[in-house]
Amino acid sequence: MRPPVALGLLTAVLVLGACGGDDGGTQAAPAPSSTETGPSLSAAPSTPSASPSPQVAVPEQLDFVAPTVDGGTFEGAGLAGRPAVLWFWAPWCPVCQREAPLIADLADRYEGQVAFVGVAGLSGDLAAMEEFIADGGVDGITHIDDRDGAVYSRFEVTQQYDLGLVSADGSVEVLRGPLEEDEIVAAVERLVAG
Repeated sequence: MRPPVALGLLTAVLVLGACGGDDGGTQAAPAPSSTETGPSLSAAPSTPSASPSPQVAVPEQLDFVAPTVDGGTFEGAGLAGRPAVLWFWAPWCPVCQREAPLIADLADRYEGQVAFVGVAGLSGDLAAMEEFIADGGVDGITHIDDRDGAVYSRFEVTQQYDLGLVSADGSVEVLRGPLEEDEIVAAVERLVAG
């Protein structure tokens, strides 16, 4: 009897065809790699969702893990290969208080294009940092709790109100402040332009 053989071949063809050869069928997306590192930015809408570019080496300045003011963890390596601004500030700094609304505005304006991260240091008072974030309107970005000064030291920052700029090509530059509003805006626009 030949019908069972033909039926068996037909079944095999259908099963193999459903496995998705070169017929343009849909394929499942690959699972994310468990070795990718990115910033822990649970409350940071200004951070792009893309993973760091694998072609960009992690600069020494970004090779760190630090606590955040809200009790999380931040991995600096997650910024490698994407435009980012590290805003160094202290809760008692009047220049930083003046810059806060501008930083919040820029983070909103360039959401998805430039990551903004606050680096709160030069103070041992976590409550003062939390109050600064709430009062300054910068609660939409992640803030590193740098009370021990480790991140400040990595960027050779010795005073608040400096900006660390990370370019998409992986280069890191520190602009020494205090900076005028137009200087901060121009620096962010340079990052966006690439």
